[in-house]
Amino acid sequence: MYTRNDRLNSLFMEEVSIALRSVKDPGLTGFLTVTGVELSQDRKIATVYYSVFGETEQKQSTTLALKRAAKFVRHTMTKRLSLKVVPEIVFKFDDTPQRADRVDKILNRLSDEEKGKEP
Repeated sequence: MYTRNDRLNSLFMEEVSIALRSVKDPGLTGFLTVTGVELSQDRKIATVYYSVFGETEQKQSTTLALKRAAKFVRHTMTKRLSLKVVPEIVFKFDDTPQRADRVDKILNRLSDEEKGKEP
């Protein structure tokens, strides 16, 4: 059974994605994906995890643009949702895809070495 926080996390993930589509910041470059939302216990802060596919400069400019857009995203969500309190939005880079890629490369290299040892 889902808790209220689970339902709110899902709702906020969808609403943040919708709000980010209307952000007109030139710093939002690269392919931006919202990967998850984690709501604090008191439901006053929502940490939004995101991933950016692109060059290092694009990732840095997107990070700065998201920090600038956090208040706009919260304001947009406040207008769209009928909640007593809409949490403060904090964006945090999710490096899970890069770590998963690194682990995958290591496993592939080990697999290739294992195949090379067999006659």
